[in-house]
Amino acid sequence: MNKYRITRDMFFSKVQARKLLTCCEALAKLERDSGITTWRVRHILTHIALHSGLRVSEIANLCLGDVLLSTQENVLIVQRGKGGKRRDVYIDTGLANHIKKFIKHKKQWGHGTSAGDPLLRGRGGTPYTTTALYLAFKAVLREAGLPSRYSIHSCRHTYATMLLAKTNNIRFVQKQLGHASISMTAHYADVLPEANQRLAESLIK
Repeated sequence: MNKYRITRDMFFSKVQARKLLTCCEALAKLERDSGITTWRVRHILTHIALHSGLRVSEIANLCLGDVLLSTQENVLIVQRGKGGKRRDVYIDTGLANHIKKFIKHKKQWGHGTSAGDPLLRGRGGTPYTTTALYLAFKAVLREAGLPSRYSIHSCRHTYATMLLAKTNNIRFVQKQLGHASISMTAHYADVLPEANQRLAESLIK
């Protein structure tokens, strides 16, 4: 029997997710005229995590050749997902535009921009480790004033919960997340936290 289940403390509300991004954006703007890249990297990291549902290891492994952005479709290619499987993850226009801008900044910073170069580059030009990305997101949580119980994996849970609630297309969500079984995706088949309170209040109305 599968005892795994998604609980409320595992994902962000819409308000919390928005707060994470606005906090990162504000701090990234302060770096605009400096050579510091800390918050611009944290901003794109948080945006990708919240709007693609990629696992932290999948974000760490993204190379520029895995980013396909066009007027027809915007896709992040996960070359080695869980179980070594490849998948295409479709992303929204807002995230696509942010990634385009980030890549333009990488050129200005003198970072490598060939297909095999990492999207998120650590020291020495190597990809960030998953540990480094976990710590970077913890810094985002602190600055946003959100509980430390959350982690970057909470972004994946948030993405899945919101996408399923919005589209009601469990097969699409399964493909986006790279779940081997649709029964795993079904754990996210719940209403958003904002709707829970509204439904509870309906009892006395």
